[in-house]
Amino acid sequence: MAKQVLGRNLEALLDGDAKKADDPFAPETAPVGSGVRSLMRGHRTTLAKPPEAASTRKSVVPAWYLLGGDILLAALALVIVCKSPHPLSWRKELFCAAAVVLGGCLALGAVWKTKAKC
Repeated sequence: MAKQVLGRNLEALLDGDAKKADDPFAPETAPVGSGVRSLMRGHRTTLAKPPEAASTRKSVVPAWYLLGGDILLAALALVIVCKSPHPLSWRKELFCAAAVVLGGCLALGAVWKTKAKC
């Protein structure tokens, strides 16, 4: 079998290099690549983030989505109250009250987000 097919550094073993053949744990003379160096160094973490990084972070949900949801929930409650025969059942009253409360929470969240930006 040709030596080129056997692989890297096997030609030194086949040529009779006694010191490498005796010690299988001897360090290689090949240079270490940058990927191996970065793995050996490990991942460095910073403990404190600069305040600029926290303020430049974009929100997943814009504040106007929350205000739009508030308006839609209030409109839903209004439509249910106006289109339903009176007196309303307790289930419809509870649903309308829950929609208005949820819309109020969305509006408070939108106001809180805009105050946090300033």
